[in-house]
Amino acid sequence: MKNRTKNKKVVDATELSLDEWLQLIKENDKKQCYLINDCCFPTDKMLNEYMSNISEKNDDEVRYLISKFLISGGRYYSDDSILQFFNTFSQERKQELLSRFTFYQRLTSIKDWHNVWPSITWVLDLLPHFPYDALNAIRSYFQAHCQFMTDQRLDGCSDAMRLIEAKYIKHQLPVKQVLLDITSRDFELLTAYLYKKKGYSVKITPRSRDGGYDVLAEQKNERQYEKLYIECKRYTENVGVKITRNVLGLLSIENATKGVVVATSYFTKSARNEAQKSNRLELINIEEFDKDMRKHVGVHWIRKIQEYVSEVRKELTDRER
Repeated sequence: MKNRTKNKKVVDATELSLDEWLQLIKENDKKQCYLINDCCFPTDKMLNEYMSNISEKNDDEVRYLISKFLISGGRYYSDDSILQFFNTFSQERKQELLSRFTFYQRLTSIKDWHNVWPSITWVLDLLPHFPYDALNAIRSYFQAHCQFMTDQRLDGCSDAMRLIEAKYIKHQLPVKQVLLDITSRDFELLTAYLYKKKGYSVKITPRSRDGGYDVLAEQKNERQYEKLYIECKRYTENVGVKITRNVLGLLSIENATKGVVVATSYFTKSARNEAQKSNRLELINIEEFDKDMRKHVGVHWIRKIQEYVSEVRKELTDRER
């Protein structure tokens, strides 16, 4: 095999600043003149520095780093050591490993000699709209291959997942102001849309209804039946214990599995305590609502609120005909 590392300058990336390292790995992509760690952040300090400003980083750069940190396929020098170790086993042990791991099958195959590692960089196609799916794919890849990875490759998978989470899941959105700008009715319809995406069938109560729930969500399968009474509170102030007690009182009258209060604010301590004591009441504050919307609807859900609301409203109109 041709020695491609010959005459390349070895660079200790841990001695560089973050900016110097970024510049050097990009330059190395074009010239291939350095031996430098580019499959993970070289130090925790660099990782933390980059993460602290990730909201200011453009999408192209973040995707570039993720692509560097994920395994792109092929064969690596470290695989030779794994093969040497594999060859020390007895024939019986070799056959056992070959039957259990496709990695060993590829490692020892003449046909697949250059394709020991399958690429996982295709997860970039899931960004920015499906970051949870991208994370799940990387976790599955990691679980299947972690015992064969070098420390740097292990760190690379971890760093890639942290970048995806920070850039595409935990980014800041003006959630509270957006929800306060829509009507209370639209907030109810939006909540109904969320529970539809969670797999529930939903019904919205008439606007004139007082003292009851706003959304009825039902989910059933062969094992269980779940019936939720959901109250939606488009409040600026914290929701107090009076609301939680009203919902619990409704549960004692109506045949519901659980009550849910969804708020555009937070809950007082007494309200949270009341919910914890009952075990039949779930409180969803604005942060948890945002998290659920990102997970089940989309990370940029606030851009499409009217689309989601209109879809539920149309379903209501169709049912009434």
